[in-house]
Amino acid sequence: MRFKKFLQNILDKQFKKDLTEYFGKNSYVKISNVSFVRSKNSHLINITLFVDEPEKIELLYPDGLEMLIHRAWKVIGDKKNIIIQSSFDLIPQ
Repeated sequence: MRFKKFLQNILDKQFKKDLTEYFGKNSYVKISNVSFVRSKNSHLINITLFVDEPEKIELLYPDGLEMLIHRAWKVIGDKKNIIIQSSFDLIPQ
């Protein structure tokens, strides 16, 4: 639970500028769950990207989102590997 809050705060505050640059002005992410998978010795991160400019999805999704998550994970300081399970959705207009 603590990783979910830490990661969400880091993405919302420190990487918000990068997120909006990559995926559009009103884009944001929501982390559903961060759980530990013992068989893989890794954390599984379930994340949804919400975008308002769908044309930007083709360019940087999922690689740009994964890069931001890996950078944010380094800020947390946990040395375990992460597995990212991501999806995206459009922000209703």
